[in-house]
Amino acid sequence: MKHLPILTALAVAALAWQARGQCAAGAAPACKAAEAPAAVAAAQATINGAGLDALIKAKTPVLVFDARSGQYDDGRRIPGARSLTAGASAADVAAAAPDKGALIVTYCAGPKCPASAALAKHLRSLGYGNVVEFPGGIEAWVAEGRAVATGK
Repeated sequence: MKHLPILTALAVAALAWQARGQCAAGAAPACKAAEAPAAVAAAQATINGAGLDALIKAKTPVLVFDARSGQYDDGRRIPGARSLTAGASAADVAAAAPDKGALIVTYCAGPKCPASAALAKHLRSLGYGNVVEFPGGIEAWVAEGRAVATGK
């Protein structure tokens, strides 16, 4: 059962991806209503450290973004993560994530840090549909004994 959070996050992302664009223009209201739950679920999708670590180790195509900025960015990163903040321009986001259908994981310092959620919201507003948050952030990653990369 320890794999349930990762499976849930991946299933939600897959459902959101499948649901988008399924209703034709002018489709019945029931079709549009069916899309809404997947969009809401995708907006609330989270992953834990074990799940994110499994994705990385399995070499699953995933973009991992550290949303911390300024004094909150101590340079420690989840391996493979890049810095991207909620204040990034649409052009900067497009350069960092050219495929709007890519699986994206955002994180920040920890559960009390709002930067990850802000970045996830920003990405969704730009049309990225498979955004998952790692609310534990770098604090949980380190507390779980996982390796970190360094450098801003």
